[in-house]
Amino acid sequence: MFRKNITVSSTHQLSGKDGKELRRSVLTAFPAVTEEQLGALLPGKSGLVLSKLSNRCIIYGVDGGNPLFFDPDGRGGLLPTVYSLAVLPQLLPTLHTWSEVSPKVLGGADLFLQGVLAPQGGLPDFLAGSARSLSVPGNPVPFAVGKMAVSRTEATREGMKGRGWTLLHTYGDLLWQMGDKTPPNEGFTAARIFPTEAPAEAAAPAPAGDDGSTADAAGEAAQQLEGLSVGEAGGAAGGGAAACGAAEDGGAGGAGGSGADMDALLEAAVLVGLQSLKTAEMPIQTGDFYTKHMIPARPEGVTFDMKQSRYKKLSKLLNKFEKDKVITQKVVRKQDCITAVDRMHPLLTGFAGMPSSTGGSSGGAASGGAKAGGGGAAKVEISYCFRAPSSLRPVFGEAGLRDKERLYTEQEVAAALRSYAAAQGLAAAGGSVKLDHLLAGALYNKKEPESEGSVVKQAEALKRLLSKLQQHHRLRRPSESGVVEVVRKGQMKPIVISAERRFGRNITTVSHVESFALAADDMSGVFQRKFQTSCSVSKLPGKDEKDMEIMLQGDLLKQLAAFLQEQYGIPASLLELKQKGK
Repeated sequence: MFRKNITVSSTHQLSGKDGKELRRSVLTAFPAVTEEQLGALLPGKSGLVLSKLSNRCIIYGVDGGNPLFFDPDGRGGLLPTVYSLAVLPQLLPTLHTWSEVSPKVLGGADLFLQGVLAPQGGLPDFLAGSARSLSVPGNPVPFAVGKMAVSRTEATREGMKGRGWTLLHTYGDLLWQMGDKTPPNEGFTAARIFPTEAPAEAAAPAPAGDDGSTADAAGEAAQQLEGLSVGEAGGAAGGGAAACGAAEDGGAGGAGGSGADMDALLEAAVLVGLQSLKTAEMPIQTGDFYTKHMIPARPEGVTFDMKQSRYKKLSKLLNKFEKDKVITQKVVRKQDCITAVDRMHPLLTGFAGMPSSTGGSSGGAASGGAKAGGGGAAKVEISYCFRAPSSLRPVFGEAGLRDKERLYTEQEVAAALRSYAAAQGLAAAGGSVKLDHLLAGALYNKKEPESEGSVVKQAEALKRLLSKLQQHHRLRRPSESGVVEVVRKGQMKPIVISAERRFGRNITTVSHVESFALAADDMSGVFQRKFQTSCSVSKLPGKDEKDMEIMLQGDLLKQLAAFLQEQYGIPASLLELKQKGK
């Protein structure tokens, strides 16, 4: 339900009374969680917010934090988000499926019973409509939330075939994108969910082929999802197999070296991460340190594989640096955290940079800044689409009346107009359209001569129709975690880069990076490391303005424009440069 475009219609902070009622509702709905455990997720003194979405869903979360629970239809039935399951995986009973099947679910597909991995003792009892999370054996964090489409009795009667679990929310969907988008662990990628440890013996594979091959069974389960329509997800389900294969190739050979090479890579990534870690970020959970500071330090084309190293686990890797007195660790709210860094330690001050490759002992080092782009960044894709108001939805047929949030391309609008004219007997000679009561009233005002029964050119009617629809723009941008897609109302806002002199100092400001699905706080850190200058982030003035402004010390007008083009593929036509005072 979070694959197509959704918008936030309203947000407000819960009162203290409503916040307590929410906590009671969570404890009632999820009896496997204790009040103490819930305190780690919903701290008692934190402000809680409620957001209503255009699809009737209600979202609950901490003010300024991630969405934690959602009510799919606004009727009081609470379900956890993947952000909540990353902290408390026991919130929901969990189904297991193969890692090879996960790309289909990430693409928006429901799960067939053939894709369910049964424990050795068999599947526990469940009823149709009961909530279940979905995970991959060997990864402790579920990656999706849904409801059972059948009961256990029905599933057994059907021979464990057919649709078994209906998807509601998954890692990477639009609900996930409302949060900080930090992966729960290293097994979470945009294309596929991987195990992070050896699967427990209790989770036995579901039925395999005659030769007992689990891989064959996984492949069959993935094929069951291959042809499944995913609605707005479009080709995501069909393209999952390719994405799955690409992930396998990268995971197996990306490191390209021995265990000793992996040791050196991981140790260097820790040092690069500690250099970029700000004091204000501490204490930081070790998992967050890995995803936010170590992963960005990877050389291009390299995949970290902790199992190939002598450390086997992130905790053992960081314990080495604590033993060497580079960092200090402490358990905060039952989570391992880095609380301090000795920035004058010889390992940090003498660190030359991330090794440029793992294929040999060249001894070379890459610079500690951003990766060299060389113009290799893929370009962003921008397209415009339209949403029909209620008065014009009949023009778009049954689909338009059924799906109020649907967006149409200009070609689809033209096709809908032609179909409507043909169905209503309005098609006239010479590519013209006869106006009926609906078209005349919606496309023309009372002062214009056209009225019901008038004949106009179809091109003119289409032009009028497009002007009456609500325009949106859709942006697709490649990133390290996969393709990011965002839909926003109105015309595309360019990124504005402005250089000026204030109080005797040169400063440069950057605004509207959100137009390209970039977070201002994240970009501030990128700019700070790239240009070795101080940065700050503040809200743009204006009551209705939601975007942020990044301010950098120094005149970096041309350098920032070139960097955004080379590293993020942003076209020059969507960069507005201003040199004030000259």
